[in-house]
Amino acid sequence: MRISQRPTTAAACLAAVLSLAATAAGAQQSQNWKWCVNKEKEFSADMQIKGCAAIIQSGRENNDDTAIAYNNRGLAYYDKDDNDRAIKDFSEAIRRNPKFGRAFSARANAYSDKGDHNRAINDYNEALRIDPKNPVALNNRCDELLVIGQAAAALPDCDESLRIRPGHANALMHRGNVYLRLGQLDKAMADYESTLTLDAKNPRALYGRGLVKSRQGDAAGSAGDIASAKALDASIPAEFAERGLR
Repeated sequence: MRISQRPTTAAACLAAVLSLAATAAGAQQSQNWKWCVNKEKEFSADMQIKGCAAIIQSGRENNDDTAIAYNNRGLAYYDKDDNDRAIKDFSEAIRRNPKFGRAFSARANAYSDKGDHNRAINDYNEALRIDPKNPVALNNRCDELLVIGQAAAALPDCDESLRIRPGHANALMHRGNVYLRLGQLDKAMADYESTLTLDAKNPRALYGRGLVKSRQGDAAGSAGDIASAKALDASIPAEFAERGLR
């Protein structure tokens, strides 16, 4: 009889099973991270939420990585226009990692979309305290300051964003809006033209250029640009009106 060998054999079998289970669990966690990170935006927001949720619920990751999962799930909720859930996840990411600048910037975007501009600016401020050279936060704070009527304060943010990231269409368009609000029509026109060189169907740059042409007395050119902008996005006039641009 080889009774003494049976526990060893059983132990070996159990070890093999556990090893296979660990390998399978690791593979699944890797897949969940792929969904959660969604680097190339190849997965839907729902799939990203599913992957991040699985990581959060697994309890297998360290605090900073779990914060990343919360932040990424928040980004997916934001993509679905679910700002309340997005803010909740961004806030948890920040609670876990108070130096998570991207989470502050992402939460600011969600607050802005909800019309809570003071909270949005506070979060952009914090994001830029953590990373003063973040061109996205600078660009977004530039626009947010314009929304609350602080065009002069907005301009340095757009300038710095473009210094760090030259030729960025969205930042050029935002700076064009600031120049328009400040009455610097030639500079506004130059930024809108530069934007349209990069993105010929940018409705905001078309609408802004139309407003500049109107103020310069080019009624026909203004009407054409504004009509083109509205055809691309009917909400453009209200968006500009919110920024004091009519």
